[in-house]
Amino acid sequence: MTRSAPRLAVASAGLALLLTLASCAVAPTPRPATTEVHGFDAGGAAEVASPALALVIADEEGALTLIDLDTEEREKFASPGDVTAVSGDGRLIYRALADDAGVEVIDTARWTVPHGDHTHSFRGDARSRGTLDGTGDVRVTAGGQRASVAFGGSSLVVLDHEELGAGLESADPVAVMHTGPVVPFAGGLLVPADRAVAATDLSGAALDASAPCLDASDADVTRVGAVFACPDGAVLFTREVGGTVAAEVIPFPADAPPATDLAGRTDRPDLAGVAGSAGAWLLDVRQRRWTFLHSDVPLLRAVAVGDDDSRTVAVDAEGWVRILAADGSVLARTEPLLADAVSDPALRERVQLVVGGRHAYLADPALGAVHEIDHTDARITRSFDDLDPSFLQLVG
Repeated sequence: MTRSAPRLAVASAGLALLLTLASCAVAPTPRPATTEVHGFDAGGAAEVASPALALVIADEEGALTLIDLDTEEREKFASPGDVTAVSGDGRLIYRALADDAGVEVIDTARWTVPHGDHTHSFRGDARSRGTLDGTGDVRVTAGGQRASVAFGGSSLVVLDHEELGAGLESADPVAVMHTGPVVPFAGGLLVPADRAVAATDLSGAALDASAPCLDASDADVTRVGAVFACPDGAVLFTREVGGTVAAEVIPFPADAPPATDLAGRTDRPDLAGVAGSAGAWLLDVRQRRWTFLHSDVPLLRAVAVGDDDSRTVAVDAEGWVRILAADGSVLARTEPLLADAVSDPALRERVQLVVGGRHAYLADPALGAVHEIDHTDARITRSFDDLDPSFLQLVG
């Protein structure tokens, strides 16, 4: 069931880019399914005129539901199972199976590929791609059209989206020690280990670029480069002219709690993360600049919009969704949507926030819903009910 929510009398904050990105030479209707489109291996998917956006929600047993954001149709494409964790990379969903039985890779078949000053979007039929063998804790980190699936601290598999048609057996394991998220980047890997993050080739052999980082807790790939969250700031890796990789440190400018998790809109230049109980950090990756966003109420989640006004979407400890300006002031906010969820410690951990071009999506585990919030006027435009959101991702 999908509910439309009443309009709220609040200020506005605009988010609009992802859905207005242009495609080149794309008809208004899907192209016939082909193997290759504009040099991209579409794997039988059709090219479409705009991103085929959908939400993927996993319940506590790992069952997956896809909600098409255009039609609101729902598709259940993975049944409950003995699943210990669910993660994703914006297209593929990974279900870690109990008893070290590996990781099932499920393709939503909805994705968009940046191509210079425009993008290409594809849509196909969701399906399981098989299971990757591995033991130990599983951590998935996305990087462009690739993802690393790390097992324990000594091995990982790199999946290339364009090579999925060859089967998962074509993805060879890489033996490399790692102590945090491993990012596929510039044809190689960025590996945190031994109190630093270092660039390697796909076999794990060290390259020249590295930077100190005592304990990398998170990593994201932005429009500028790959960013690692470290106790003293961030480490940024960029691809230079000629293909070489360069590393630099962006230290925190003040004595404030670090942000251990960073998040931002896909393919944008900003990241944000909660910093203790005083507010959040906003990182402008282009300018290599941190800004502290002070908050009168502790924040639970913070995601950078990455627009020209450097806005950030945040969820506070009272259950309000706030749209923050670059100086931390509140531009808009909803009603306290998550009052029941944030009052329960177990449910509070399941509150999730993702940001797209026009809307933010908020998982409400107490109500069993996902709320869609329009950033042009902070309205709750839709609420998708009858869900058990333990994992939430925007794909397409």
